[in-house]
Amino acid sequence: MSCWKGALIAGGIASGLLFGPAAKAEDVVKIGQIEALTGATATYGWMSAQGTKVAVEEINAKGGFKVGDRTYKLELQQVDTRGEPRETTVQFRKMMEEKVHFVFGPFLTNVFNAIEPIANQNNGKFLLFAGATSAHAALGKPDHDYLLRTWNWDAGSAGFGKLMVDYLKKLNTRKVAMLFQNDAFGKTAVDIYSALFKDAGIELQVELFEPGTKDFSAVLAKLAAGKPDILFPGYSDAVLYDIVRQSTESGFGNRFFLVRGSIGPALKNKDAIEDYIAYVPKYFEGAEKTEPKVRAFIESYQKLFKREFPYDQAPLCSSSCYDHVYMLVEAMQKAGTVDDVAKIRAALMSMTYEGMWRIKYDKTGEAVFGFDVVHVRKGGAIERVPYDPTKE
Repeated sequence: MSCWKGALIAGGIASGLLFGPAAKAEDVVKIGQIEALTGATATYGWMSAQGTKVAVEEINAKGGFKVGDRTYKLELQQVDTRGEPRETTVQFRKMMEEKVHFVFGPFLTNVFNAIEPIANQNNGKFLLFAGATSAHAALGKPDHDYLLRTWNWDAGSAGFGKLMVDYLKKLNTRKVAMLFQNDAFGKTAVDIYSALFKDAGIELQVELFEPGTKDFSAVLAKLAAGKPDILFPGYSDAVLYDIVRQSTESGFGNRFFLVRGSIGPALKNKDAIEDYIAYVPKYFEGAEKTEPKVRAFIESYQKLFKREFPYDQAPLCSSSCYDHVYMLVEAMQKAGTVDDVAKIRAALMSMTYEGMWRIKYDKTGEAVFGFDVVHVRKGGAIERVPYDPTKE
């Protein structure tokens, strides 16, 4: 574990409560977060945990927020599930027993699948702001009024996956090789993108690798034999750095397309790649120069964690969760309550939040927001192509 992640956990995220010392119990709104902060699948969890903490710290430092004639502060409880379903269920049950009305996470599909039955039993008592891909299929089902999904969907006319596949088609792509991890999310992603590539008339070859794999040479050679135009690997930087390096060094391929992960592997191998096309919720290096809210977020992040802003990681999840905390507070103010979750959910569903992103929920409770396609070319030249589905 790196020193900054250790400092983050030691600072209170894994087991602590983060709120102003002057806050009284009756003037506190509890927010929970249930993510993997350590372990092999921690990439998404610790990024989202950072963003949530920054928002809570900012709101409390400003004296909290008013709902009606009362002022409240946020009490943030973040636990480390390590990506293990059994650990998650223990921690999640505890949050439900402590009547935490608002829970952020999880981003991991296997973790969401583990807590879903418990969440269903508590339907109507809390709201869950989940990023997991498998949460999409649960939206709108009976006993799922608690569920909101904080990530935009891959498919659909405005889905980021659909728009990215369209981008590939414009580049005259005829065949793609998909290399994903053999787990719940990987299999779901294969189903999603098999349909998207078929609709686009692009041939798709699929291989799955086992969790913990470090040597991808055999499977990369197998995919290369099919002569794909581009390699579609995923889904976290923990494997992407190895895949991109091994693929370019061994001559298996130097063109990449991905919808989860950062542009970090491209920049580290900028002289070896030919093309690296990535879905990035926001290209922070550019946005920092032109968008005041982005610049303020980066400054808050650096001040709180006392480290440089991780441009290659934070855009994936941390900044989005940051916006969703502020959106929740605004919804409580609109609803005039901090504990009537039905009224607060209705307020969230009816509003559009203007933060670092312009965010709204569709009729199922899934977030819709703009994103960037970042195309990195050999040598590190970057082209940003913005999309904004909220205007469609």
